[in-house]
Amino acid sequence: MNKDQLNQRYTDLLSERLGGCALACSDEWFAPAANLVKHAEPIFREGHFVETGQWMDGWESRRSFRRRSREASGLDHDWCVLALGAPGMLRAVNIATTHFRGNAPEYAGLDGCYIQGEPDPATEWRTLLAKSPVEAHSDNLFALDSSEACTHLRLKMYPDGGIARLRAWGDIQVDTSRFAAGEDIDLASVLAGGRGQQCSDMFYSSPSNLLMPYAGINMGDGWETRRRRDAGHDWCIVRLGVPGNISRVVIDTAHFKGNYPDHFTLEGTDCTEDDALAAGASWQTLIGPSDLEAHREHTFIRQLQCDSNQRFTHVRLNIFPDGGISRLRIFGRPHWVGSA
Repeated sequence: MNKDQLNQRYTDLLSERLGGCALACSDEWFAPAANLVKHAEPIFREGHFVETGQWMDGWESRRSFRRRSREASGLDHDWCVLALGAPGMLRAVNIATTHFRGNAPEYAGLDGCYIQGEPDPATEWRTLLAKSPVEAHSDNLFALDSSEACTHLRLKMYPDGGIARLRAWGDIQVDTSRFAAGEDIDLASVLAGGRGQQCSDMFYSSPSNLLMPYAGINMGDGWETRRRRDAGHDWCIVRLGVPGNISRVVIDTAHFKGNYPDHFTLEGTDCTEDDALAAGASWQTLIGPSDLEAHREHTFIRQLQCDSNQRFTHVRLNIFPDGGISRLRIFGRPHWVGSA
């Protein structure tokens, strides 16, 4: 799969937007390891020098003769330990060396672990990606076949150099013990495993942004379509992270002031297949045509046209005719796997 397909099918569990962060590293002389988890794509500022040299948007260690000359002793690489924003099963990674042309590592590897708290010297790491060649100034995509969830990663680069970003795509593992029995949660939240699956258009930004766990920070942190020049309307389908009953819906148009939709409708379905669109699922109206306003959080309770005991696995948000939405919240009582 390419990056767009991976972003559509899985969640970047390491993203700073979910709380992913760098905890420790062997060396960050030229550029800090914290850059690895940035959501924004890496940039290059030609001729912009700081005290240590050319400013780089990534993690870069110093040139190390020790790393290059001690292969036999096991000290042949730099390393960085990172905490995932949400635990889960990893499916693919991108060890991106973007803009690192003459200073990229030759090889990289990745270990993982599942622990409470932070790793320490006694932590047992398992290999997710064996030492593998990477190209300079490139996306280096690797499929992973992990049968166990991870909470932390250890990125290794051989022998030294710079890596711009580390993307770690996978399926979130929800800790059901964090929720009280009968508690309503945001069934669509990315932290519950929710995912934007398909949409009519994402010219400006992806519908996956709708499910992020915090308020949108600007117009780029939402779902925005191009201006339609026909009689149609735009839509997106969200697979709920947890199937459940729906009791409250929130539509937030924060930051969308001159480009919010005029109105919307919401539909739902209970589909046994992951991809409700491909399965030809039958859709039921949950909220009929309802007006929207600029830069405002809208809450819908009485407008819901579904039984309180109905179960849903997917929702389809229809916006008329086009525009931008910052966040979509689908609150309800979850049907955890294995529950009655």
